[in-house]
Amino acid sequence: MQLGIPLPQTPDGRVYRYSPNEHAHPRHFVMGSRVEGFSLPEAMTPRMSHQPGVPETVCPYSGVVAPDNDFTHPDDLAAARKIVEHAARADMQEAIHGMFEDLGRKFSGSKSIKIKAGPRPVHKPVPRFVRSDLLRELICDECGRDYGVFAISLFCPDCGAPNIHLHFAREVMLVRDQVKLAHGLGEDQSELAYRLLGNAHEDVLTAFEATLKTVYLHKVAIRPAGSPDAKTVGNAFQNIGRGQQRFAEFDFDPYAVLSPAALAVLTLNIQKRHVIGHNLGVADAAFAEHAADSRLGETVPLVGDEILQFAEIGQMVVNGLDAWLANGSPPPVENSTTKAIVAPPTRETAAVKIGELGPLAVKIGLWIAKESTHGYSDFIPEDELIAAFPDASLDELAFAVAELSTDDFINTTSFVAKRLPRMTSNASLYITFDPYALGGDPAVDVVTLVDTVLAKKGTVGVEELHKETGWPLRRFNPAFAYLISQIEERRVLKGGTNEYPARGFYLNDQDRVELHRFASRMRP
Repeated sequence: MQLGIPLPQTPDGRVYRYSPNEHAHPRHFVMGSRVEGFSLPEAMTPRMSHQPGVPETVCPYSGVVAPDNDFTHPDDLAAARKIVEHAARADMQEAIHGMFEDLGRKFSGSKSIKIKAGPRPVHKPVPRFVRSDLLRELICDECGRDYGVFAISLFCPDCGAPNIHLHFAREVMLVRDQVKLAHGLGEDQSELAYRLLGNAHEDVLTAFEATLKTVYLHKVAIRPAGSPDAKTVGNAFQNIGRGQQRFAEFDFDPYAVLSPAALAVLTLNIQKRHVIGHNLGVADAAFAEHAADSRLGETVPLVGDEILQFAEIGQMVVNGLDAWLANGSPPPVENSTTKAIVAPPTRETAAVKIGELGPLAVKIGLWIAKESTHGYSDFIPEDELIAAFPDASLDELAFAVAELSTDDFINTTSFVAKRLPRMTSNASLYITFDPYALGGDPAVDVVTLVDTVLAKKGTVGVEELHKETGWPLRRFNPAFAYLISQIEERRVLKGGTNEYPARGFYLNDQDRVELHRFASRMRP
């Protein structure tokens, strides 16, 4: 016969659990019941990795699966021992008292022996154990299991479905409440309102960075034995480019789900966080250079709707991470924002300095980059160029076009009857102008491509490589053109496509050495 001792419960009816994986910090979590009314599917969904309801548990921090008993919390084991000890002590006292009572009755007629058992022993109160609910309480949207965690967790402990999107969604809700609280303050509390908005803005990036870091470290932890040691993460995920390089180790780009406008908004807000967190909200030279509405030494404006959009864009990236953990199966949520995403305004183009180009040539280069749909050998219609710069004369436009041609940003063919030549763009234009025009940087993206192709053997096809990145064509082509510019021309497969700079390429050992060194130079 086995006797069971029920586990102590928290005020909301959850029980303590403790991961058997000693590396799954902080290991501690709580599990409740399936929420009332949730209809559990008959078969496992694509996002589930474990049949819910069976006597096994999934570690929410690492994904390790083990029998339920292996997850018993040490505090509960100690509590069970105390309960057993208390019961055993009480039983022993009762047994001894009863034994003497029996002896007393047996010798009650004896004149020489008197046995008196005395009063029945008063037992100590049964031990009681307090269990607390944890700060982050979640309900899995795949199996309906209620649970709570101490830190960012990755998986539902019942069905194993990735739940990282639920964590960040909760952060977005808290930020929304902070913004609402700030907006409810009067004019006489404007300084406090600004501080609340600043805290909300910082909270978005803190949660976003922590989520990226947690997912990356999980992927590092489950690599095959013998994999090279990962570099220290540090603050790599406070920078989009460096974060992309980290995830490129797994052939994944967390920002591929974003449009250029959304990526630009995210980039600006990451830069803004440094100003708010470390400079008391006062714009420094680096931020003033990127933000058109900020001036050096002035307080950076904070708008509640912009903070919420920052959080919503972060949610889109996190949803993509969640889908990646689920082998491509997205979470049951929408990828949308409350308001349309508009790229933040940039500084006057004349302020951008590129080599020896004049102001008009720079403006034209930026215009070409912004108007391009696929970032490769675009034809530039003369009438559209003239319409885009109505204040410039034909002679001024011709001179600026000649500047761009001289510096190999465009190709031109002159005609006797026309003042302006026929114009097509070169890859170097997008490599140089995209960081200013779109906020993305082909010099960062090319490192991701190099890391991907160095892991391949044989001929690399452009369409397959493009599909692996998940990037829009406009983002992919400049980085791909940059990549093939580093490969011996004889091994680049030109022609046969109007969408890409080349059909593909193949590498010999010398090319691999050159690409490896090229990527090392390009890494920040």
